[in-house]
Amino acid sequence: MPPKRPGSKPRRRSTKTKRGQGKAPAALVFLAGAAVALLIMFFGYAFFYLPGQKTPPAKPQSASVQTPAQTPAQAPAKPAPEAGQAQAPASPQAPGQPPAQPAAEPQPAQLPAPSGPLLTIVIDDLGGSKEQAQELLDLGFPVTFSIMPNLAHTRDVDEMAAKAKQEVILHQPMEAKAQAAAPAGTLRPGMSPREVAGILSAHLAQVPHAAGVSNHQGSQATEDQALMAAVMAELKLRPALFFLDSRTSDKSVGWKEAARAGVPALSRAVFIDAERGQQAAMLALRQAEREAKSKGRAVAIGHPHPETIAALAGWAMRRDKGVTIVTLGAQLKGG
Repeated sequence: MPPKRPGSKPRRRSTKTKRGQGKAPAALVFLAGAAVALLIMFFGYAFFYLPGQKTPPAKPQSASVQTPAQTPAQAPAKPAPEAGQAQAPASPQAPGQPPAQPAAEPQPAQLPAPSGPLLTIVIDDLGGSKEQAQELLDLGFPVTFSIMPNLAHTRDVDEMAAKAKQEVILHQPMEAKAQAAAPAGTLRPGMSPREVAGILSAHLAQVPHAAGVSNHQGSQATEDQALMAAVMAELKLRPALFFLDSRTSDKSVGWKEAARAGVPALSRAVFIDAERGQQAAMLALRQAEREAKSKGRAVAIGHPHPETIAALAGWAMRRDKGVTIVTLGAQLKGG
């Protein structure tokens, strides 16, 4: 290397590189920037766009999976039996067969088809007043006189109704639940068939025109199978008599025991004066008409309250003439 001359300026090294080397740093910067931009775009896409997308639909089920439409229909659940009531054992059932129906409880003999909607008005607790009886006779349509025994005018009211050709039945006292002391002549659970027969015979003698018997009160008595069987056995010995179940208890077995004994029977559908008042009685009579029209026949029971008799008088002028008012005996014959 030649010695530097005194006073001469030092040479600058050239910044130029070989061909193509001066562009290398710019290319790297460009590539790095592009890579960063791609990363930013990727993460932005993943963060803002992908969360809003819906999930892909589920794959269809394979043929081996049973769809709801293929599931056999289930039978409706049976109501739980009441406390103390035994549950009937289930009978074997072939696959695919409808569930076996429980055996129907015995019913009274099939009544003849009614000639049209039939309604019977029964007035209970008669025998204490001849004036009440006369007001009922003045209504001008059939009313069944349900007469209690051992009252001041039991025999008088029986005779009045019979002369006016109105139907009479014995309204036999029966023990009610929570009854402090049942009066003499009340039928009670635990009585022997002989006791039952003696009471019924004595009371029917007081109402000689009776065509049937109904229960006065009796929410305790009519639930007793043995007592009601004894009552029906006595009525069976008197073929001219039928039984009207006043239905003072939803658990009454009077209807069932009448069927077992072969005694003709009917059942109360509506209480006319369960709520006291003339307007309430009028509404109940309208309900009785609807029952008769929907089921062919109905029995409505009331009491000789002044407002009930007034409601019957008003109803008689505006009642549905498509419903025929008949006696209980006529209902049993179909009209």
